[in-house]
Amino acid sequence: MMRAVKSKGGKQNLGLTVSKATRQARTIVDQVMPGVMATVESKPSWDLATDVETVTTTITFPASTDDVTRISLLAGLGADDGRTMRIADSSIVITRKVK
Repeated sequence: MMRAVKSKGGKQNLGLTVSKATRQARTIVDQVMPGVMATVESKPSWDLATDVETVTTTITFPASTDDVTRISLLAGLGADDGRTMRIADSSIVITRKVK
């Protein structure tokens, strides 16, 4: 009779993934802009200048969003851990390194 073995180890930290980046941004967007029809999409990419794998997340929201909400969203998304942000009238693009 074979017995099932349960792993007692923790989950392996895979670093930043596309789904993790999307989930993190979506959580912040839902906190700052509840009920706003904002979209959050992430995709893998590569920074040719530094030869590093990155994840690019695009947050798109209505152009009629007021400035206070935009600033709150930017503050919530932050600019730490080596991420870069590009801001337009109705979108924010965040590029983060995969560690």
